[in-house]
Amino acid sequence: MKIKHLLLALALPVVAFLGSCGGDSNDPKPSISLNPGAKYVSGDITVMSDSLLTFSIAATSGSGNLSGISANYSINGAATKSFFDSSVTGNAVNCIVKTRLAGSVDDVVVFNFIAKDANGQSSTKSIKILVIPPTAPLLGFQQQYIWNANNTGFEIAYDLNKGVGLLKNSSAIQKDLMDMSTSAMAQFSKIWGSDNNGKFVKVTSNDFTNASTTTFLYTLWKANSATATAQTSVLAIGDAYIVKSGQDLPFNLYIIKVTNIQDIPTIGNHNDYIEFSYKMIDD
Repeated sequence: MKIKHLLLALALPVVAFLGSCGGDSNDPKPSISLNPGAKYVSGDITVMSDSLLTFSIAATSGSGNLSGISANYSINGAATKSFFDSSVTGNAVNCIVKTRLAGSVDDVVVFNFIAKDANGQSSTKSIKILVIPPTAPLLGFQQQYIWNANNTGFEIAYDLNKGVGLLKNSSAIQKDLMDMSTSAMAQFSKIWGSDNNGKFVKVTSNDFTNASTTTFLYTLWKANSATATAQTSVLAIGDAYIVKSGQDLPFNLYIIKVTNIQDIPTIGNHNDYIEFSYKMIDD
């Protein structure tokens, strides 16, 4: 189900040669803008994850000729990633650039478009895009298990994307759910966290029952995300949570309901578990 974020760039320069001359640090900066149009993204918008975006870039030098046009993006303030970089000539250039929208649901992706003059001056045009999910049905799974973390043989964590339990030494990025019992605890903690910076929002059992589409789940998350925590409270049968996975996925929201708990009171017996059902995007 994981969608590859393939980047592609297509430049179609339309150059007008209006003369060329040398410059210095006092020369005016070039201008750069995004042309509007039905096919083009030209300002801040909300877009479904993995959408193909098309930008129509217009740049004009402040003096002399342009030397290059480039574009990059940053997800939630992280380091920028380049997806277009081209040398150009002339003092006016138009080009079309396409790329698929990377990022997960609720991410803010900032796109930067840069024009450079041959004299070293540059200008940047930036826009913000909020990633929203495509509308798709949710697929349900029942009778999944997470065991006491002090149990050495059973699955003490869970990968919600792949739908599989994980042992203690599994990759941290896959551990969307993990039991938070420690070796110092004589009893089962009945608390879940994650190993990939996932977040948890407690919702109602009715929310779990009514969750049938990604749009419902996203709307429920947006309405309650301010109360998100890094761990659950002590879990009880019937508790329901939205989980936002820390995995890099186009849609990384899940809804979970606790259906059974085995909590053995005998000290040293770690055959405790939490049974749960959950729903995920059906793509």
